Amino acid sequence: MLNKEALYTSLKVVYGLALVATPIWGTGVLLATLMMNDSGRFKNRFQYGCLYSFIATPIALTFSLYRLHYGDRRPLVALLPFITVSSYITCCIAFWKDKK
Repeated sequence: MLNKEALYTSLKVVYGLALVATPIWGTGVLLATLMMNDSGRFKNRFQYGCLYSFIATPIALTFSLYRLHYGDRRPLVALLPFITVSSYITCCIAFWKDKK
């Protein structure tokens, strides 16, 4: 069974790798977000939601990595990057599934 320290260490490794690889995955995500410009004014709210979530993801990764490294073991700190990624995915789905 996986103990808590091993879980937090693996989270630090995953968050660190995701943060280092931000220019690689961030370029494609930014391009996909900015290519939503062919939409009308109604869909702009979803595009802005995607853009704000995209900007918040490296910030959340940095904050979580810093707090986990210095001993903060609250679940909200550990799951903060998942919140920003899920909000990006939700806004993308809402953009593509919108009927107007």
